[in-house]
Amino acid sequence: MFWFWLPTVWQRRLLYDESMDIVTHAMIGAASSAGVFSTHPGCACGMVLGNVLPDLDAFSRIAGKHAFMKFHQTYTHSLAAISIPFFSAVALYGSGNPIWADLAMGLALGMVMHIGLDLTNSYGVRCLWPIRSRRFALDWIFFIDLPIIVLSVTALLACWMLRESPSSLMVVSASYIVSLLLVVAVRGMIASRIRVMVSESSSPQANSVSIPTTFSPFRFLACREADNRVELCQVNSNSGQIVQENVVEILDDVIPVAVKDTREWSVMRELSPYFHAVEQQEGPDATTVVCRDLRIRNFGTRFGSLTCRIAPDGHIIEKKWEV
Repeated sequence: MFWFWLPTVWQRRLLYDESMDIVTHAMIGAASSAGVFSTHPGCACGMVLGNVLPDLDAFSRIAGKHAFMKFHQTYTHSLAAISIPFFSAVALYGSGNPIWADLAMGLALGMVMHIGLDLTNSYGVRCLWPIRSRRFALDWIFFIDLPIIVLSVTALLACWMLRESPSSLMVVSASYIVSLLLVVAVRGMIASRIRVMVSESSSPQANSVSIPTTFSPFRFLACREADNRVELCQVNSNSGQIVQENVVEILDDVIPVAVKDTREWSVMRELSPYFHAVEQQEGPDATTVVCRDLRIRNFGTRFGSLTCRIAPDGHIIEKKWEV
């Protein structure tokens, strides 16, 4: 029953947050810091808070969809953000405030962990801001990842069972951190293999991208683009199989100019070169154009999907942007 419930709940609550979800971040922070709670409680609390703190930028959604897309996974996911608690910790250690210094250092460590994991996702983070404003994305791990969730839940259960033994908690936390790093490294190697497989099976002129999935670390969703068409595939690194799902015609060159002039089109194209116009329907009163990011197909999500209704004179009379 759990396996059917898991994607449904996360799809409803977290589908439009294309970073590692905040529940997973919180579990990672708790499991990683449990071993030092008895000796450095400030650092432990800081690590838990630091693992969720960067996603406070999601509150920008209150100011609207454009504000959310501008701020989420940007400034609070950057070197500049990490430097604030880090240099605060250095100053507090120097002034003889070890408890508050531990808290600040824990915040910095937790933020590094959070941003590092978000870096492995698909929409990326502006981790080098203010040096560079570009988003970096490794496409190694989907933002809801079952192996990492299982590993984190297992570590937390072990911590709960061994809560009376600080030395055992230290072993569990250290083992968890090492295991998490190994999982991420292995996922990076699998992603690299997938990219080679997709590239070798494509024509030299084709562009391609591969996005990880939730339940299997070996299955990826791939897009191969050439000649105004995008081929959607499923790729398995174990079997070496590339199974074609669909071929989508790109309509970017034939849609009304008003669609490309929208702010939403510019935002999504900046996030993904695979954001395209894929449907155009002529009606008696208006033309309907649908644009979406062809990469993101986990759970059938339509994150970023833009639907425009255009009047006969060329102006947009209705827009729906799923963010």
